Parts: sequence; C-alpha cells; structure tokens
Amino acid sequence: MSTHQGPDPLRENKHEGFSKFVKRIRTAMRRSSMMKAAPTSGAQVATEAPAPIPITTLAATPQIPIIKAAPGATVLPNWGSIQEQKARGLLARYGLALEPGERKFPSDQTVQRVIRPIRMRVRRTCHRCQTTFGPSKVCVNCQHVRCTSCPPDPAVKPHSARAQTEAALQTIVSQKAPEATPTPRQLREPRLTLPSRASGQDLVYHPPRQRIRRTCHRCSTAFAADDVQCSTCQHIRCTLCPREPAKLNKYPYGYPGDAEPPAELPARTWKKPRQRVRYFCHRCNNAYQARETVCSHCGQEKGDETIREPKRKERPEPDPEIARRVEERLERVKIVSGS
Repeated sequence: MSTHQGPDPLRENKHEGFSKFVKRIRTAMRRSSMMKAAPTSGAQVATEAPAPIPITTLAATPQIPIIKAAPGATVLPNWGSIQEQKARGLLARYGLALEPGERKFPSDQTVQRVIRPIRMRVRRTCHRCQTTFGPSKVCVNCQHVRCTSCPPDPAVKPHSARAQTEAALQTIVSQKAPEATPTPRQLREPRLTLPSRASGQDLVYHPPRQRIRRTCHRCSTAFAADDVQCSTCQHIRCTLCPREPAKLNKYPYGYPGDAEPPAELPARTWKKPRQRVRYFCHRCNNAYQARETVCSHCGQEKGDETIREPKRKERPEPDPEIARRVEERLERVKIVSGS
C-alpha cells in the first residue's frame, strides 16, 4: 500500500529563501555587466549548487559604456569590488558562499555618486506653554491640540513658485492701478510751552493720558510698572487679573502678554458631621471590628444585648391624657355636624 508523502516544509523554506536571495542579487547586479542567470527549478536549487557561467557567455555580455564624471563630483572607481562585497554579504546571510569562478565583476567601471540635499527634522512648539510636541498632535503639558499658531523649528521657507506668482500679480496690479497722488504733508502744530520759573528748560504741554493699572486676582495687590510677577504672592499675571480701565470688547479673552490662569482648587463644601458608631460585647466589653459579627475575645455573637455607643434615640411614647382630649374634641365635632 503506497503512502502519500506531503510537501516537505524544509524544502519549501529553502526554496523561498533562495528565491529572495536571487531577487536581491538581480537588484544589486542591475548596473553590472553580468547577464541574468536563467531561473532553475526548486528541486535542483535545493539539492545542487549553482553551475558556473561559461566564459563564452561572459565574453558575449555587452559592456556598459563608461560615463565621464562631471567636474567636482564624487566618483567611485572600484564599483565592482563594492558589488562583490554586497553579494558575499547576501550569500553569507543564507549560508552560501561565492566561489571565485562563479561570478565575475567588472573592475574598470566608474560610478558617479548621487548627491542628495540634506533633510532636517522639523519640530513643532506649543504657542501656549512653549513645550515641544512629541509624536502625537496634543501637547503633553497643557493638552493643547497643535494648530497653525504653533511655530515650527526651523521656520517654513516661502515657496519659490508661489513667491514668484505673487510678485507677478503685484506687478500687474501696480501697472493697471492709476498713479496715486502724493498725500500732502501735514504740518505739526507748534507745542505749547511755558517758561519755567527757575532757570531751566521750558515746560511743554502734553495731552492727558490715562495710566493702566493691573491688580492680582489672588491677593488684590497692584502690579508695579512693567512687572509681570506679583510682589506679594509671587503670582504670574494671568487673564483673570483685572485691568483698569478694562477693554473687554477689544480683549475678551485676556490682554497681550498675560499667561494662562492656573488651575484653582474647588470651593470647599460644608457637610453635616457624622458620628462613628461602635459596638461592644456585653460579656467581656471588647470592641467589635468593622463588619464583625463574632467577638474576637470570647466568641459572643452580636445581638440585641450588644452595647451600642452612642445609644439609639428612643422616641417618647404618646401621653394618654393628650389622646383623650383629642378624642373628646372629635366627638363634639361629630355631634355638631349631626345636629
């Protein structure tokens, strides 16, 4: 009775690994003068070593013309040895070896190195707390979502094509617009002066100007001139600190230069005081623990005789005399309504 043999996983893994190696070798040798080797079957690759390429085939392989490098460019003259090192590294990863007679790399090929511009990493900073953003778009410090006001580092350079378009549009508009007449120069009014009583400089009249005052919203202390920190409570001036005179129509969300208000503690709420209730054993006078129904000292169970501290409030019993008076009044009401 013949038995059916399934596919061998080891052979499939070997075939798949060698196919990856062949693909990488083809990619690495694309610029070389080698002819692409013919694909072999999976059984031959797994059991036998690759056959060497005949000399006639190598001789018939068309050579890539040598390109003269531009002046000032980086040239790699030993490109064949670099390719050979890459091939040996790829073969070593899969446990194979490159024999001297199997592959031949051209040694007289010159390759010009491709120069690419250096790219710089751009970092964004939160415009509120000056914290650098991480991988996410939410600030770790103030939970602010990254917006267009958050400055990048380095700054964004203007697009050259866009700048040229804007310059061309401005030129066209300036040509079509009529020549603007120069505005007449306004003569400054002479200053009002008053000779000083002492021998010195004359007194000059200045229009009255209102002084702006800022007050700390915590301790009600006035800030000094050009001072941002309170001298009493060391509080940094924020949007909650009142301004006199106020300009709420122009600055509804705070004035320029103010910091964000700190997180205030919630107001304390009054709660009715509660008294803890304790139970004591009526035999050994031992205190019961929380949620304990059996005394840990004498083993007495908690019952009606257990001492409670404080004692329960007893409701006073109704006075029988008051009840009798109420009944007499009800009888009188019934008699009057019946008559």
